[in-house]
Amino acid sequence: MATQALRAWRGDRLFFTAMGVVVATIVFAGFARTYYLSAWWAPPARMPSMSALLHVHAVAFSLWILLGIVQPALIASGRRALHRRLGCIAAGLGALVWLLGNLASAKAMTVGYKGVGDPFAFYAVTFFSMQAFGLCLLLAIVKRRDGPSHKRLMLLSSAAILEAAFGRLPLPIIEQTAPLSFYVGSELILVAAILYDKASRGRVHPVWIWGGGALVVSQLARLAVMQTPLWLGFAHAVAHAVAHVV
Repeated sequence: MATQALRAWRGDRLFFTAMGVVVATIVFAGFARTYYLSAWWAPPARMPSMSALLHVHAVAFSLWILLGIVQPALIASGRRALHRRLGCIAAGLGALVWLLGNLASAKAMTVGYKGVGDPFAFYAVTFFSMQAFGLCLLLAIVKRRDGPSHKRLMLLSSAAILEAAFGRLPLPIIEQTAPLSFYVGSELILVAAILYDKASRGRVHPVWIWGGGALVVSQLARLAVMQTPLWLGFAHAVAHAVAHVV
């Protein structure tokens, strides 16, 4: 039993660092054309305009994704003290990502969401995504002394906001099956995590059962409510309120 636990602990070091790299790769590939490499991808005249809010949101989001690599890598290298110190910064950064993500997605109903149909209906995709991220982050902070739960919740929080990047991958099948295809990235993370737990521990951690299950249910719920009068009324109210704030 002790030998199996040691192997699982060593495997966690590699797995969670690798998953951070996978998430970062998807994010970079998804936003390469419209943000990270936009200066080289298209002439400046054809580049989309970026508000100050979107620039700050992009920087905070990018830093969060990078922390998803750095933090498990620090644990893997035995630098727990630095990991804990960065954890305080990560908590604040995560809260900023949640706030900016909500503001940016609400603002996009009137100035963005081009080519996705009704922008007020599409707001369901980003709204539920940001609330899932915020809940996972909050639970990860609460469970910070429970290592196995904490690191899974942190990975789940990043998976919860992966659809924006995955939906921008230049693949025709993603465009043809949107918005359902946007969730494939997060589902792949969930499947990989479940298979890893089963292989390394012989059982699946409850975070993937309850947290992952709740994320999938929320993804289905978005598709179910996004065209309803109740949701559209809520989206219009949010857009009106944010227009007077941002």
